Amino acid sequence: MDSQGYVSAEEVRSALRMVYQGDPESNLQKALLRSLADDLQPVGANGRWKPSPLLVLLSLLVCALTGVFLYFTLGGYR
Repeated sequence: MDSQGYVSAEEVRSALRMVYQGDPESNLQKALLRSLADDLQPVGANGRWKPSPLLVLLSLLVCALTGVFLYFTLGGYR
């Protein structure tokens, strides 16, 4: 602050960085992991992130559909 009581732009920037640094919604990676985590227990017993069962099911379904598509596309001409 200067002698007249005005705040500089750099001081405002540093204050805003400090405020938003602790906010989990301002960090895209943390917000995405939180939205894809298990609702009942987002962190396991060993401290690792647990994905949502719906996310695991959809991933397996996409892998199965991709495998069926590739089998009939590439291997279907025999």
